[in-house]
Amino acid sequence: MSAQYDLVKVPTGSNEEKEELLYPRIVSSGTIDTETLIERISQSSTFTPGDLKGALQEFTHSLTEYLKDGYTVELGEIGYFSPSIKGRGVKNKKDIRSTSITFKSVNFRANKKLRRNLRGDLQRSTNGFRQSAQVGEEERLRRLLHYLEANFFITRVQYTHLTGLLKNRALAELRKFVTDGLLEIKGSGNRLVFIRKTSL
Repeated sequence: MSAQYDLVKVPTGSNEEKEELLYPRIVSSGTIDTETLIERISQSSTFTPGDLKGALQEFTHSLTEYLKDGYTVELGEIGYFSPSIKGRGVKNKKDIRSTSITFKSVNFRANKKLRRNLRGDLQRSTNGFRQSAQVGEEERLRRLLHYLEANFFITRVQYTHLTGLLKNRALAELRKFVTDGLLEIKGSGNRLVFIRKTSL
């Protein structure tokens, strides 16, 4: 299997002479979770899944501790991890207080060898980028209410199948229905469900 790409329009030039050029962008093949990665490594090495999970936990702990101390951490031939911080802008150094400066995120820079090993064949995607299906808002609401007439609750995944909305848009719309007083949230995390508000 080869990675796939599609072309997207990117505006270039000044406002007066704006031109849209097509540039290649990678099309995601999905997400490989930790369990899948560990299973693959275990099958091609002498390490057990338990060994790999333990090592990963220790790597994560040590990496976090060094980043908290301001270090850049090199992880084998994978790359470099470094911390980033955030704080409000000031005109004078005396106006800033250390308590207002916090860690923001972790930056990653791939190792040169890793980047070099990525060279390979790319294929033009036949399906392009995944987009939410073009189902109108009224129709989505009708489908939701019809579904809840026969079912006690609906999950984000079920709402995606029902309406064609991708993950983030589907979840955002369900939460909007909660704000509007149509639905209620029950559970959390992977067990998050939405039910019809009983007062309606």
